[in-house]
Amino acid sequence: MILLLSLLFLLPLIVFGVALIAEDIREDIVAIYSGEVLKRKKKKELRTIELEFPSVVELFAILVSAGLSPSASLLRISEVTSGEFGSVLRSCVNEMKHGAPLSGALEMINEVVKSPVVRRFNDSILIAMERGTPLTELLHRQVEEVRHSQRSQMLDRAGKAEISLMIPVVFLILPISVLFALWPSYFALGQNMGF
Repeated sequence: MILLLSLLFLLPLIVFGVALIAEDIREDIVAIYSGEVLKRKKKKELRTIELEFPSVVELFAILVSAGLSPSASLLRISEVTSGEFGSVLRSCVNEMKHGAPLSGALEMINEVVKSPVVRRFNDSILIAMERGTPLTELLHRQVEEVRHSQRSQMLDRAGKAEISLMIPVVFLILPISVLFALWPSYFALGQNMGF
């Protein structure tokens, strides 16, 4: 009787303790999951920006070769482009309209995008402008470099996809084909042995 009363007294405390622990575990799981979702989203945005970037670089090279200044070229590109990189470019051009220099806008792009390809391109433009070297030749080389970088990234992704496609072949199709090849011999051997 005393055991039953003590169990009835302790049962609400145990349930309350389990509920608190479950709530803490649920909050931890939600925090981990939301962090992973945020990482995946940022990675997808970065991949989209890096896919859009070569066409923006080509357009920039064409506009500068046609005689527009780099800041006017960025303004024109921000008006024409859409997508992830277009929105980043528009925010940077708005900063330039409010008085920020071109170098500040390019640094802002570097901070927002955090891509090595974009950073290398922006840094080379800044260095060329500081030294006074012609931008046209530099931009044509940068277009080739960005295209080469994109091509190597695509080949790397294709290699990883090829390896992941080998898994079903090696572990599913190959064993079944070996089984089909060996089954008649096993069946004939079993009949000859009297099984």
